[in-house]
Amino acid sequence: MKGTRAARRYAGALLGLASELKKVDEVASDMRFIADSLSASDELRHFFESPIIDRFKKRDVIKAIFEKKVSTLTAHFLFLLVDKGREGLTAAIAVEFTVLLDRMMGIVNAELKAPYVLDESNKSKVQGKLEELTSKKVRISFSLDRTLVGGFLAQIGDTVYDGSVRRQLEILKIQLAGN
Repeated sequence: MKGTRAARRYAGALLGLASELKKVDEVASDMRFIADSLSASDELRHFFESPIIDRFKKRDVIKAIFEKKVSTLTAHFLFLLVDKGREGLTAAIAVEFTVLLDRMMGIVNAELKAPYVLDESNKSKVQGKLEELTSKKVRISFSLDRTLVGGFLAQIGDTVYDGSVRRQLEILKIQLAGN
């Protein structure tokens, strides 16, 4: 992604300041709102990314759209981005802010694939097991994968936990072939 290093630096600075002012939850909510707004509107995203539009016009638009919907800290941060000519990084900064916040809070994201919809009891068992394995709080997104016969696949970052029936049969085959 273009500008990721700069986006990470700005997000880190914002998170540090929000943490110092004890406004992390407020700013996190603002950043989600901004990210949702930018992803929902191509026009708004192109407006932020356009180098042709005057920064004073951008400040006016930010004031009109976001000033009453986000905290003062976040609004001033958006104005700072415009003043520095970095408003095109706003979407990337919002993503990096979430990543840094999750890291700070010890949260990892997991993608769980299963051949059927899991009930709440099974979801919490899997989540508990993944939290035990990672020693972190796990946020799980569930999806169906009809190619699995049974069990599940969980991916956290680059690590895949394969609890599928297919994998269990492969292990059993290896063990039997060894004996």
